[in-house]
Amino acid sequence: MKQYKIAEPINNAAIAAFAELEPVILQLLWNRGLRTQSDIDAYLHPEWSRDVHSPYLFQDMNLAVERIYESLGRGDTIGVFGDYDADGVSAAVIITSTLDKLGAKTRIYLPHREREGYGLNKNALTYLQQQGASLIITCDCGISNIEQIEFANSLGLDVIVTDHHQAPDKLPPAYAIIHCGLTQETYPFKFLSGGGVAFKLMQGVLRYPGCPLAPPEGEAWEKWLLDLVAISTVADMVPLVGESRTLTKYGLVVLNKTRRLGLAKLISQAGLVAGKLDAYSIGFQIAPRINAAGRLDHANAAYSLLTSENESEAENLARSLNLTNIERQRLTDEMFLQAKEQIGAAVTDKYSVHAFKSDWPLGMVGLVAGKLAQEYNLPALVICQAGDKVAGSGRSIAQFDLVQALNECKDFLLNYGGHKGAAGFTLAVEKLETFLQKFESVCARLLKDTNLTPVLVIDAELKLAQLDLSLVEAVSKLEPYGMANPKPRFLTAGLQLLESQTVGSNGQHLRLTARDEAGEIKKFIYFNGTVKFKNEFNDRVIDITYELGQNEWGGRRELELKVVDIRENRDKL
Repeated sequence: MKQYKIAEPINNAAIAAFAELEPVILQLLWNRGLRTQSDIDAYLHPEWSRDVHSPYLFQDMNLAVERIYESLGRGDTIGVFGDYDADGVSAAVIITSTLDKLGAKTRIYLPHREREGYGLNKNALTYLQQQGASLIITCDCGISNIEQIEFANSLGLDVIVTDHHQAPDKLPPAYAIIHCGLTQETYPFKFLSGGGVAFKLMQGVLRYPGCPLAPPEGEAWEKWLLDLVAISTVADMVPLVGESRTLTKYGLVVLNKTRRLGLAKLISQAGLVAGKLDAYSIGFQIAPRINAAGRLDHANAAYSLLTSENESEAENLARSLNLTNIERQRLTDEMFLQAKEQIGAAVTDKYSVHAFKSDWPLGMVGLVAGKLAQEYNLPALVICQAGDKVAGSGRSIAQFDLVQALNECKDFLLNYGGHKGAAGFTLAVEKLETFLQKFESVCARLLKDTNLTPVLVIDAELKLAQLDLSLVEAVSKLEPYGMANPKPRFLTAGLQLLESQTVGSNGQHLRLTARDEAGEIKKFIYFNGTVKFKNEFNDRVIDITYELGQNEWGGRRELELKVVDIRENRDKL
């Protein structure tokens, strides 16, 4: 059972003040905190010149760009150290492709997830120095690597950090740090992805007075990077507001006509159609395939795909990543069931859940932790063996800061880091049990007075007569959807279920027909509804929460109402 949280309806004064907007759209904007004309205009109609900030508003941007041009002028090798997920790989391609375009000698290094772990490591730094690098640029990592950057400095390497992860109290001794979220950073937007931060650095490089590209060519190159910025932003689930929303909106335009051969092949392998790609396509089709490389093998395959200019190579890499993703899906389901068996049914007195199996792949534990957090609505840790240590990944719930909890357990950990909702950690095997006990006690203290019933946030209550394709088109102006800008959800109350029909290859979905008190009838589709819906509402008055969509078939467009949840009508209890 979920708590329904229906947004407070807008008042008549607000409707009168924004008479040009349909009340439903105004309600959605109001729910997202958009209450002024300027905020609404920027949200509905983002403009590049107005809503994308100058990269030189970063405190260290001049320092970083001048150091890059110093290496370019001397013909030095520039080492680029990325991360193994879709955000980090996209960030690495943004930087290396731009520097290569400017004639730089670059050397890419992406760590192996299981053998090297997250962030800079000394062996990689030594390798890059031996390859002739005098400058290292990190992508989507580095802000917590104090010891490693001190080591880099001892080798005579300068390090420019581009990152967006939560920063420690003490910053690393890098040559320059480009990080939008630092407390002392004056850059006006705080929620860029790793790829977004890398883009800002390259934007600074392309806009530098000494850039060898003529301004029109530099501006064009900058815009063609936006497909990767959109992938990184959606994949890493940063808030899709402000500058990130603008970059993603333009990035989707670029993605739909991408010039990257490998990316086009991957889009085709995923069964997607260029021209119809949206944030959902990235989050559920493109990014998982890019991520699959680093989860089950090595992210180099994803990097090679995104940089390939050879038709057969790109085709083979895209096909391989597609197969890897299928295996990733199979393993996720298998591990999830094993984890649930470990946890068992007795979780009513728990404030967290965890599972451990020595031979689980490290690249998969975060996905399973996410499914467990969703299943139990509790912070979840999934842990495996990693060499002579154990390593794990955690996923949280809206009411809980995972990094804060790990910080209270830091005496047990060798390292940890991440965001409020997702984090990774390593520790010695012999400390695992005491760490888990400490973590549960921290969760219990922080969550004991919190209502842990899952909350279903609903934007507005509508009548069936209001639901048509024109409303779907109006609501689509709020795209792209993602973190901090969820797809709108609506509730229609007091419905009588007329028919329930199984559909799908295995009868796993339900097509429902319902009628309201005014006699209006609409059809709903409930994906995987046969698992969740047991026909217990057949003779009762019900409320249905749903998302708006449309179906295109044979050149015809039809309204599609996707069920999110069903409950017995509150007024009839």
